[in-house]
Amino acid sequence: MSKAGGKDERKIIIKRFEVVEGGHHGGSWKIAYADFVTAMMAFFLVMWLINATTEEQRRGIANFFNPMAIQQDIPPPAENVIHLVPDPVASSQKPAAIHPGDPAGAHPDNGEPGQNHLLNRDAGDRSTQIVVLHDRQVQPGVPPANPNGQEAQQGELRRAATEINKALDASPQLADVRSQVSVSMGDDGLHVEIADSDHQPMFALGSATPTRHASDLLKLIAPYLEKLPGRLSVSGYTDAAPYRPGLPGNWSLSSDRAVTARDILVRSGFPDRRLKAVTGYADRNLFDPANPLSARNRRVVLVLSPDQP
Repeated sequence: MSKAGGKDERKIIIKRFEVVEGGHHGGSWKIAYADFVTAMMAFFLVMWLINATTEEQRRGIANFFNPMAIQQDIPPPAENVIHLVPDPVASSQKPAAIHPGDPAGAHPDNGEPGQNHLLNRDAGDRSTQIVVLHDRQVQPGVPPANPNGQEAQQGELRRAATEINKALDASPQLADVRSQVSVSMGDDGLHVEIADSDHQPMFALGSATPTRHASDLLKLIAPYLEKLPGRLSVSGYTDAAPYRPGLPGNWSLSSDRAVTARDILVRSGFPDRRLKAVTGYADRNLFDPANPLSARNRRVVLVLSPDQP
């Protein structure tokens, strides 16, 4: 169709498209979630920094980001804000020690007691390590003391060992087995060892039944042990003879003999409450490893240990 001017009429068609997002399949929620996670991470980071810093460090950080801060309020940078060396580590080779309840620096290396020398030291000296001593700890450079009279207990045990040896030497009933009894001092206390011999066993063969000599020995020793301080351990040992049918094994035999020795001691006056352990070790700790079947390996060992603080 033509218009009057001779020109063709041109139709203009406008197409409008409705843009629809992908809904829950779209990606817009991911951006929002990422922003949320970032904000939470920043929040927890700030909370951790607040908890991990001191008031002085927080003030230094705040002043660092505040250009209007007063100059005298700004603490020295770097060292007071962030510790380059963890607190427990010090470059000093000589730590200073204080005890709980004492004023800080009450016992410094140089100075009178009661003076707060550690706090009044030069601020530039930052290599001092303060070690708080708790109960039973020893101050560096000081030899350990003997609390609760441990040294006196050791001396008492030594005297008792001498008295027991004299009593054994003076007993005619035990003359035949005197060489089979050893009384001595060890690192852990007083040791009394009663062993077999080829001619004088202390227990019936393959049994926990004591001989008369074994009973007499334990009855003689019990009153001395009862008067001493400390706790008693009773241990039984056997030789390395293999297990034979009809007889108890070495584990059972050593344990039964230790229990038998304990019973005799308790009946002779030693308090049962002061027993620390009653144990059988079978043939795991031979007295004479070169001769595993030696009668000397069959023994009962009593150890009276001093009371611990």
